[in-house]
Amino acid sequence: MAYLGGMENIFGREFFSVVLPWLFTFAVVYGVLEHLNLPQNKPARAITGIVIAFIVGPALAPYVGVLMGMASGFVILISGLLVLIILLEILGVRAKGKIIVENEKGEKREEEAMISIFEAHPKFFAIVLGILAILVFIGVGGPQAMGVSLPSSVALNWPLLFFLGVMVLIVYWMVSES
Repeated sequence: MAYLGGMENIFGREFFSVVLPWLFTFAVVYGVLEHLNLPQNKPARAITGIVIAFIVGPALAPYVGVLMGMASGFVILISGLLVLIILLEILGVRAKGKIIVENEKGEKREEEAMISIFEAHPKFFAIVLGILAILVFIGVGGPQAMGVSLPSSVALNWPLLFFLGVMVLIVYWMVSES
């Protein structure tokens, strides 16, 4: 029997709920095997990746909505972080930090200098990035996909309030310097 539907029916939500987990699983397995150089030949790595993707792929189908939401959330998060980095670099925000200086003789010593705020406080920015990643995970329904029920006010309002708080702090910081 011939298929009489259009292309939009072929590539509907059901198609991507099967193909995306399969591709994701294949890419991760093949990448890990490639990095470890586990089977010596590439066709064996590809076959192993394909087989594991066919085994694991159907189990991931219910989580496609969460994965797609996380992907779009992280794109927005990374875009916002890039804007923040550009803003701080344009404004010339610097902090005191130690750098290693080498003289002509090859001797190394530490000096204090004004360096980028991201280099001066890497742990702080890593913690902030981790908090933002957790908020994106909560915002797209990750806990619900794992079977943890959160009150709707937590899932919807906390990430928004955090981002608004960050924006208020940036505006306050910019206004208070002038």
